[in-house]
Amino acid sequence: MHLRTSGISTVVKWLGLTLALAIITLYIIAPFIIKHYLNHRVLNHMGSYSGRVESVELALLRGEYLLKDLKIRRQQSHHRVDFFTVKEFAIALSWEGLRHRQILTRVKLTKPELIFLDANKKEDQQTGEGTNWLDVFESILPVTLHELVIADGIIRLQNLDTKPTVNIAIEDIDAELSNLTNVKDAAGRRVAKAALTGQLFGDSPLSAKAEFDPFNFNDFEFAADAQGIRIDRLNDFAQAYAKIDFKSGHGEVFIELSAHQRQLRGYIKPLFEDIKVLSWSQDVKQQGDNPLQLIWEAGWQLLSALVTNLESNKLATQIDIKGSLEEVDASSWQATLGVLHNAFISALRSRYEKLTPLTKDRDEP
Repeated sequence: MHLRTSGISTVVKWLGLTLALAIITLYIIAPFIIKHYLNHRVLNHMGSYSGRVESVELALLRGEYLLKDLKIRRQQSHHRVDFFTVKEFAIALSWEGLRHRQILTRVKLTKPELIFLDANKKEDQQTGEGTNWLDVFESILPVTLHELVIADGIIRLQNLDTKPTVNIAIEDIDAELSNLTNVKDAAGRRVAKAALTGQLFGDSPLSAKAEFDPFNFNDFEFAADAQGIRIDRLNDFAQAYAKIDFKSGHGEVFIELSAHQRQLRGYIKPLFEDIKVLSWSQDVKQQGDNPLQLIWEAGWQLLSALVTNLESNKLATQIDIKGSLEEVDASSWQATLGVLHNAFISALRSRYEKLTPLTKDRDEP
């Protein structure tokens, strides 16, 4: 009997040792297997785009694995600019999901950068078209996503074909999207929430909030504002596309959108002051603009002066947005009428119109 017990004990010990060695071996080789799968089965078969991840790390104690230095680039483009890069793509189990007895994941992107390219040739434009990104994401993340966190991100727009070249960005983006699955809150609602902050054009604070049903995008609420926007930070863009540049000017923008049963309503409200387009010292002495360019910029300066409200000293408009999600109406004529209304009838106020619940708790300035 003693020999039988000893034999069983020995077998159990060997099985335990074998299992431990198998786990250790799997822990060592798993990152290489995942990296090979991503680089050779997923990221190199993405339609118009291809990508590569440099390394994969496992952190079992935190219940996560990390993709390091992921890069995605458009194929067959003359401009070798990465479309998307991220320093660290961390995928972990969501503790909130486990509390609801569901296997869900939490993703954190550290230092991601998304670059859109405009270009003279369509094949050089980089907009994200040509790839089913949902399929790619599901291949990287086979378990349902519940939370998404973005730390120190950048969204950039470039045009390398123009003179001057265009490079404008939203930087220092910190964002969090939560409840992206069907986990309900205490009131039984299925509402996902998103919040974002960042810096627009270098030093203009940007904030945005949204609430939506992650399984039904027919209904959502969205609000965003940008403060202290310096118009001269847009000079490369304005010179490339409108052949003007600004000497001074600052302002703010408010946006609210609300959709219910696929019917959208909302507005965009830009308000700017101290706008100067023409400057003798800059345009003539420094840049040497030709007479036609001076006349063009003088016309813009005169127009901005005519439609600036004398009481508030602001050039402003409110563009109302309405229609179905398939056919959105935002008329340029209405934007012009909004400018004239602000200039001659009633000055628009620097605040939200409180169209959505997201802004109703904010104090008016």
